[in-house]
Amino acid sequence: MEYIDLTYKLKNEIPEYPGDPKTKLDYFKKADETDSSTLFKLETGLHTGTHMDSPFHYITNGKKISQLPLENFIGEASINYVESKSKEILVKNCNLKNSKEKIAIIITGWGEYFGSKKYFYENPYISNELADMIIEKNIKGIAIDTCSVDKYGENTIHKKLLENNVSESFVKSMANPSLNFNAVSNES
Repeated sequence: MEYIDLTYKLKNEIPEYPGDPKTKLDYFKKADETDSSTLFKLETGLHTGTHMDSPFHYITNGKKISQLPLENFIGEASINYVESKSKEILVKNCNLKNSKEKIAIIITGWGEYFGSKKYFYENPYISNELADMIIEKNIKGIAIDTCSVDKYGENTIHKKLLENNVSESFVKSMANPSLNFNAVSNES
């Protein structure tokens, strides 16, 4: 199995979701003649850049990332390229119906706006219809190249997926969507 890094580089200039804390990555100390090691200090919100949501994000007493089995985050994935003029991602725009994989990667092309305000405020989002199908198919994880599975300012899809423990976690703000996934895609 080939592993592909889908993360954005964490750095001081990384854009944060509106209202979240800014990222600060600084030297704590540098190795020199008197000290043999270099250490960094990191301050950030946990929803900065590429990140995972767990049920705890929206559900009181929901599971935290550290409580989820590692195998939930590893496995074969269906690659779903979404081409739609609408921001709402519908079942017909996503090739998940015949997928047997338990992880779905949804590529909208929205990553090209990463770093702009448009990225956070006008993102494509998963429809209720698609969320229902994800739950029905018992998909355990979603990766998407947008900042959220919901429309800006809403959380209905987050809650629906996380409450059903079907999608116990999902990766958002996925990087490298321009990689050619055709070799591992289930597209016909």
